[in-house]
Amino acid sequence: MHERIVEIITRVLNELKQNKKINEIDIHDLEKHGYTDSEISAAFSWLVDKLEFSNELFNVDKSANNSFRILHEAEQDLFTESAWGELIQMHSIGMINSSHIETIIERAIVSGVYKINSDMLKANVASIIFKAVPNNVPGSRIMLKGNDTIN
Repeated sequence: MHERIVEIITRVLNELKQNKKINEIDIHDLEKHGYTDSEISAAFSWLVDKLEFSNELFNVDKSANNSFRILHEAEQDLFTESAWGELIQMHSIGMINSSHIETIIERAIVSGVYKINSDMLKANVASIIFKAVPNNVPGSRIMLKGNDTIN
């Protein structure tokens, strides 16, 4: 479910970036794309909280100096092309910052994931922005399930 909320937030932030106001967003369009009322509500709740408690909706990463991280040769196989493109988009609309990108890359390296696809990326982004734990990233002690063992 968190992944779908990330999709909604990305859509809405893209519209807001085009100088639309939050009350001008067409919720019926989101419903037509198959999002539930609870997913839409959760996404808008996050956005409103971000607007209310932040000076700026779009967290432009001041330390980045209008640059974006280039993957090292060893990191290039961590993401599918579409997932890397989505990550760049999320960064450009201010949904995540450079530190978040580093966290996602580090998680992928530590967990041994070969290719992060779109769904895995959204789960990781959700874990960062909602402070939730993605359930598809193996290898972390905070992610052990009831049937996992430690050797």
